Amino acid sequence: MGKGKSVLLIVIVTVVLAGLLFIGFTPSFSVGVQNFKSLLSGVDLGTDLGGGYYTVYYPEGVLSASDYAIEDEETQSEYSQYKGIYLSNEIYDAETQTVDEEFVSEFDNAVAAIRARFDQMGFVNCSVALENDYTVRVSIPVVNDNVSLQDMFTQLAYSGSLHITDSTIDTSNAERRAEVWDSSLVSGAGVAGADTGYAVAINFTSEGRTRFAELTSSMVSSSDDSSSSSSATLYIYVGMNQVLSVSVTEEMDQDTIYISGNFDTREEAQAIASVINSVLDEDDVFDLDMTYSYIYEFAPTMGENTAVWVAAVVGVLFLAAIVFALAKYKGMGLAFTYGFLTWMLALLLCVSLIGGIVVDFGGVLAIVLSAALMTGFSYYAYSNIRGEFATGKTLTASIKSGFKKSLALTIDAHIVLAAASLVLWLVSTGTVAFMSLIFLIGTLLSAACTLLVNRFYLYMFMAQPKNKIAFCSFKREEAEDDE
Repeated sequence: MGKGKSVLLIVIVTVVLAGLLFIGFTPSFSVGVQNFKSLLSGVDLGTDLGGGYYTVYYPEGVLSASDYAIEDEETQSEYSQYKGIYLSNEIYDAETQTVDEEFVSEFDNAVAAIRARFDQMGFVNCSVALENDYTVRVSIPVVNDNVSLQDMFTQLAYSGSLHITDSTIDTSNAERRAEVWDSSLVSGAGVAGADTGYAVAINFTSEGRTRFAELTSSMVSSSDDSSSSSSATLYIYVGMNQVLSVSVTEEMDQDTIYISGNFDTREEAQAIASVINSVLDEDDVFDLDMTYSYIYEFAPTMGENTAVWVAAVVGVLFLAAIVFALAKYKGMGLAFTYGFLTWMLALLLCVSLIGGIVVDFGGVLAIVLSAALMTGFSYYAYSNIRGEFATGKTLTASIKSGFKKSLALTIDAHIVLAAASLVLWLVSTGTVAFMSLIFLIGTLLSAACTLLVNRFYLYMFMAQPKNKIAFCSFKREEAEDDE
């Protein structure tokens, strides 16, 4: 590589890295009406590092102490105290201190369904727990600013079965609720990307596909017979709650339909998909209304400023790796510095921009381990280069043979670790799943930087110094001219 080309590459790479460092780590600030947020500020944190939100669901027939206190005397007389809450006399006998078995069974079904729905949301450190035996406290980490917490908490507590119909459902046509779409017709729901935002994908069984095609064909025929509109509206309900709607202009005979519903975030679409999935099995359906009054914010479980301290410690470790490389390997350490910054910025881009990744303490550990992997194998390659040079080879030959000598172990280690983290990610959920995914990304980036990027940077810098041996901090009594 010529010196002129080397200088141009050094300038371009330096400017790009500096720009990405600014975008990635600069504290948020405002310019006029525009707010600048760094990539780091866009990383979703688990409840242990970033805190979160919680609410308490109250089933029908149960009041909180504060709600009971504001009721009139007549209403209060219809309830009896049970621990820290008040139960309706219709479901609780204060004299015998027994709760109606039918209510208990229905409440248990509701808790199981709500827990399954929040599990499908994929939140890290999400908690669904009983309070006072007959209320449900749900805690989630901080979510995307664009997500409506009120809508999400409300939707994930919907009761009733799944209905796909050509008209709205209300108390005047409640008989339509008998037209249930269960697992014999719908195999499941998921989230898919759309032209703008996200969509809910509903998958039909063969029987469900036929039924849906007949329904949409009938809707199109009815629309053609009417002069008022050229399209009809299809409605999807869970119980009495409309969750989706879509215009139908032609028969839809397909295994999967995609309904956008103006979902700006994955969480919004996933909430609807989770509710649909939870009501496909008749045994999992509950009819108990579950409501909440307030959504509360709570501080990180590991302490108010834990995220700042963790970031500082990780920053010190990263800086120590760079300083050690510069001190021991000089020119090769400079190439490592650029390579390490490339790895770090690429990982930050992935973690902040890939939807659904949440970083908790386990995720931080995965970042540190993947950084150690990249650092260790870079040092290993540089040590091999130094060892080859000590045998009397020229510097150019030492670099080639040193990297070649490091190749097999570097590739094998990265393949094994990437495969293990991939398997763990596929079979796990929550904290372990996100930790595995982050380590998988970090390992793949480590392989790319160790095998390719660092080597490119080394050749880029090697074109500049006259004394390349001194640039690499090598010594030989009779130094050869490797220019």
